[in-house]
Order: sequence, then structure tokens, then C-alpha cells
Amino acid sequence: MGKRAAATLVASLTITCLSASTAAAETRLGDTQILSASVNGGKNLVVGTAAQASFSATVTASDPEGIDYIDAWLYRGSSTAPTGALAAAGTPECTALGATTTRCTFGFVMGEGWLQNADAGTWRLHVNATALDGDHHRTSAASVNVQRASKPTANAAPEPVTKGKPITITGTLSRVSWSDSTYHGYANQPVRLQFRTPSGTYSTVKTVTAGSAGHLKTTVTATRDGYWRYSYTGDTTTAASNAPGDYLDVR
Repeated sequence: MGKRAAATLVASLTITCLSASTAAAETRLGDTQILSASVNGGKNLVVGTAAQASFSATVTASDPEGIDYIDAWLYRGSSTAPTGALAAAGTPECTALGATTTRCTFGFVMGEGWLQNADAGTWRLHVNATALDGDHHRTSAASVNVQRASKPTANAAPEPVTKGKPITITGTLSRVSWSDSTYHGYANQPVRLQFRTPSGTYSTVKTVTAGSAGHLKTTVTATRDGYWRYSYTGDTTTAASNAPGDYLDVR
């Protein structure tokens, strides 16, 4: 473990902007190396209307003289003109992996109440690894997509239905607004209509585009009993999600 704990940055989402020198492009002095870094285990971070989302980032760095400390923080926007920043919560947990290498885990807390909808998208992890001899490696070492939670619904009707007759599957695709903690319709998005038998797995039947208020509607032919659902694959700012399957009895 390094001689001192990573410095705590005082920062907040959206309001705080990093200076260009704080989150500048990669700089290196000597033979310090950031070997690996990840945020939230490499998975997207989905934030709904919960009070907060806790996650971690892990950084491993090495230097022949040993690592003194590792700092890490998240920022949004470009490296030369970031538009927001988030500091790690508390002191990182650091472990020496031999005489030359140190691994640190940083805890972060991102609250729905702090976020604006514009904060959805890619956040990058800026890392400063400094060695005992003063060498350093500073770079944006990993990233995470911070996404607004989504929620599709599905209803298949009429039920029961005669085999060979048309059925209509209606629903809505919505996503959370961090401004008011409420789900609103998400328009003009491709959503997959999927079907499975009682003992099978879901497969895609067709793709439907959500209407102006996120409304979904399409018609298919009834062939056998099973579950119908809408499935949204997500995008950079909005998480993937599946509607609960709606069972339809075909007679």
C-alpha cells in the first residue's frame, strides 16, 4: 500500500467542472504504469428512482520503485473541457501486490436526486498513479455508461383467442426522468416484440417503433399458447429492459 491514501476531491455532479489541467490527456513521467482499470465491473450503471446507486472502480498500477498512491475520479465530457465530475466516496482500499504493484478499489455513489437527464451517457475514469520516486502515469483509464432506467409494458388481447385469429399487443416504452423521478414515454425507439411457449425461451417476432408518447401497438396471428412481451435493447443513455410476459390462451 502507498505511503498515503488517495486524495479526496471535492466535486459534485453537473455543477462542478474540472479544469483542463485536472483531467488532461495522458501524461507520463518515468516508468510508472497503469496496468488495468475498470468501473462497475465493466457493466453499464443503471439509475432509476432509487435514492442512490453505489458502485466501485478498480485500478492496478506498478513502478519498479513501488507505488506511493493512486487517485481516481469520474468525469463527463471531453478530457480538455469536462462538464461534470464525481469524486470517490471515502478512502480507497489499496493492496500491495508485491513490491512494485498496487491495486486500489474506489467506492462511488451516484444519486438519482443529484443527476440531470443530460448526465446520462459516458463517464470516464481519470487515474493518477504516482510512484515512490515521483514518477507518475495520469490518464483516462476506463469508462462507464450511466443510463436512465427504462420500463416497457405489454398486453396481448383478446383473450382467450381462437387459433388463426388476429391478436393485438399494446404497451408503452418509458424511461425515468431524473428531474422529477417519474417515468415518461420514450418515443421513436425500436422495440422487439417477442414470444415464448410455456416451456420455451423468447424469440423476436418483429420490431415495432414506439410512437410519440412511447406507445407500442402491433398485430399478429394467434397460433399457440404462450407469453408475449416487448423487449428494449437500450442505447448509450437508456438501459435495456424487458416487459413482463403476458400469457395468451389460444383455443
